[in-house]
Amino acid sequence: MKRIKPEEITENLSEEQLEILAEMMSETPTSIECRECYKKLTHSQLFQVHYKRGELINRKEQERLNAMTEEERKKEDEKWKIWYENLSPNDFHGNMGEPTTLNEYKSKYGVYPYGYDENGNKI
Repeated sequence: MKRIKPEEITENLSEEQLEILAEMMSETPTSIECRECYKKLTHSQLFQVHYKRGELINRKEQERLNAMTEEERKKEDEKWKIWYENLSPNDFHGNMGEPTTLNEYKSKYGVYPYGYDENGNKI
């Protein structure tokens, strides 16, 4: 994957710069380079990058769907149908995707949460 450095960011972002920044911001954990680029972007540029990120997500999903066979599509449709039929507005699904332990947090974000040193010891 291509990378972009903070000093390479121009006032008017090119299509290539937008794609690179959108892919960098989709990484987990985010790199230090990405965070530095994020700080340099204006609100308008951030909006453009997040919009491009949404386009990339939609494009990847469409590619996934196009690569499926008819049988796989039927199976997926059936799974979603079952899920919707069993959906209850009172069910709690938790904070899905959020880390629940120190090691999960470190793995996802690359650093320990506030209140812990670089070795994971409580301050």
